[in-house]
Amino acid sequence: MSEYEAVKKILDSNGITDIDYLEYGSDAFDDLLDYFADEMPYGVMKARTGMPDEWIYDKLADLGFEEAWA
Repeated sequence: MSEYEAVKKILDSNGITDIDYLEYGSDAFDDLLDYFADEMPYGVMKARTGMPDEWIYDKLADLGFEEAWA
């Protein structure tokens, strides 16, 4: 399964059809945080050097979710 497919499965299972509706602290956000835990820099995960929600949003955009749902 590709990374795109794995993330799409997470979003679909949480009823997220637009990444603009992804909320910090939601089940979908927590699932994505768990999925990206090994890839996300520690300082971002702890909100010291960046914001985890912004990192996840940027990652989803990099994977093509922004364009796919625009």
